[in-house]
Amino acid sequence: MIAKSLTILVFTSGLVSATTSIISYNSGVSPTAGTTGAADPITQGWSFFGGNNNFASGLDSTIGGWRITDGSSSAAAFYQQTLNTAQVNDMTTNDWVVTWTNTLNHDAVSTAGGGVDDYYNTSRQTNNQLWLSFASNGYLLTHGVDANGDFTLSDGTNIFTITTANNQMSEEIGSGSPLVKQYVTYTLSYDAGLNQATLTDNLGGSHGVIANSGALAGGDRLIWGATTGAGQGSTTWNSLDLSVIPEPSALIFGSLSLILLLCRRR
Repeated sequence: MIAKSLTILVFTSGLVSATTSIISYNSGVSPTAGTTGAADPITQGWSFFGGNNNFASGLDSTIGGWRITDGSSSAAAFYQQTLNTAQVNDMTTNDWVVTWTNTLNHDAVSTAGGGVDDYYNTSRQTNNQLWLSFASNGYLLTHGVDANGDFTLSDGTNIFTITTANNQMSEEIGSGSPLVKQYVTYTLSYDAGLNQATLTDNLGGSHGVIANSGALAGGDRLIWGATTGAGQGSTTWNSLDLSVIPEPSALIFGSLSLILLLCRRR
């Protein structure tokens, strides 16, 4: 009886840290050079928004993910899922976390073949974004590069330096391609009690509290890619996940209910 009780308690403690994924993209491949076969986001419930342009597209890459190219300066290229009412309610009352893994590309490859091998440029990597908007909250994180070709991330108020090794951009065309220099995994974590989100990355970056821009245009949704036609961008995405972390009290209640049910069956 004691051993069985301990088993139930261990099970209960596991539930307290449970998360529920509500929106995700998984390429299904490893983020490595020469790797193809990434899943089309459309098959996982995403809608694509892009202009009728060879350089505004989403395609399988040769570097282990789904490549989004916007080299037109006039057409966006991004993927979107709308948050429903239940998901919005969950996110306004509970903790949540967004995790994504991507890399910035040195080149923009057109759907017609060939490419523009010149994205080692701060003025061209300007609209690569993760966009999360729900209720009166908005988080708009823009990926970019500095003069050395290293990655930066902006929350609209602050610009964070992500890599510092000089030119970490990945390449799909040109001599020596395909070449992956750096994928980065970012984590945006929201604390409902503090009403704030913080950002970290797997390279050891702890960037602190991220600016909340308030409700963003277009309603409740999660977007990734080149989100506007006013700029350019080229990224490859390996995975993305938005998960809600239920309140511990709710989980404990559910666990106790399970214990009582098991005891009654005994």
